[in-house]
Amino acid sequence: MWRRIALVCLLVVGALGSLGFGPPVLTDSSYPPLRLDPDSVEALLRTRRHPAVTAVAATVVDIDANRTLYALRPHEPLPPASTVKVMTALLTLQRGSLTDSVTISAGAASAPGSRMGLVAGEVLTVEELLYGLLLPSGNDAAVALAEYVAGSETAFVALMNEAAAALDLTDTHFTNAHGLDDDAGTASAADLIVLARAALDYPAFARIVAMPQAYVAGRTLTNTNELLGLYPGADGVKTGTTSAAGECLIASATRDGHRLLVVVLGSQDRYADAVTLLDYGATGWRWGAVALPDNALTWEIGADGRSYRLRAAAAPDIFLPAWQWPLVQPVRLLDATMPLTSTFPVGRLRLMLDGQVLATTLLTVWQGP
Repeated sequence: MWRRIALVCLLVVGALGSLGFGPPVLTDSSYPPLRLDPDSVEALLRTRRHPAVTAVAATVVDIDANRTLYALRPHEPLPPASTVKVMTALLTLQRGSLTDSVTISAGAASAPGSRMGLVAGEVLTVEELLYGLLLPSGNDAAVALAEYVAGSETAFVALMNEAAAALDLTDTHFTNAHGLDDDAGTASAADLIVLARAALDYPAFARIVAMPQAYVAGRTLTNTNELLGLYPGADGVKTGTTSAAGECLIASATRDGHRLLVVVLGSQDRYADAVTLLDYGATGWRWGAVALPDNALTWEIGADGRSYRLRAAAAPDIFLPAWQWPLVQPVRLLDATMPLTSTFPVGRLRLMLDGQVLATTLLTVWQGP
């Protein structure tokens, strides 16, 4: 027979409380030792130490938590290089159709710098041009898409800056569709996080930037992002390199359904910097389920003397620094008047930290006696 190993309090309340159950209520808690083990202490110290990067500006954000975990000069306007192409792709997806055909102009075919190898007069779909834009970082594809969307690159740049204002990218100013150096062209690490998030909402963009290689329009296109296939969960987003900008990278990694985004600008080693920042976020913070612990709190003895197993209803995961998880206290709040043979909720589970409620979910009976 299961016996409780936690504190049990019988609370008698005179009216319907915030729990939504009538009196009386049984409260059970599982209190871990309020001390940190060596691993938790190390996790705490890691979050207190600033990661060592060569970048002029950098930031790492947990997207689902909407939380910035580290920022170095996040609002400094800097040359963005080909990270500009994220906006080019975003506007194309907003205003065009993937299946539309585009005839390549002589101006697009002669664009300098990195290319997908377009030839004047050939016809490609918008989707094929997006592959050429985002994998080999084709400046020719950028100009072709700009002309497709707006008629000219100049008109497209005006749309880019309108879109930047709509996204509140206050440190950003676009001067071309591809990111080649221009003294007036700027972006910040914080702005590029916002821009990447907006683009990743489009499934076609997220799919393309996660591909290490693709065979498109008779060409084998290789992604310039070397993190793909090398870093666990890496799935985007965009590189950029010019003499003025140095090495730039918007990097994404998704693990257990949760995405970290990193931006490094003006780096001497963008991949080492990105790995440092992704590791910093992945090891210093953790998502966890709102669930009963695997101990006596999972079970309750009914009025018939039998043991009943409880289960917590599905609830969104919660996000905490890794060192805080050993201090989280699960608390059961049971309606003592509700029989454990009921198919209705018999109580609630709360996760507490330092007296604060982190999450609450309903408890039901998983199995009968």
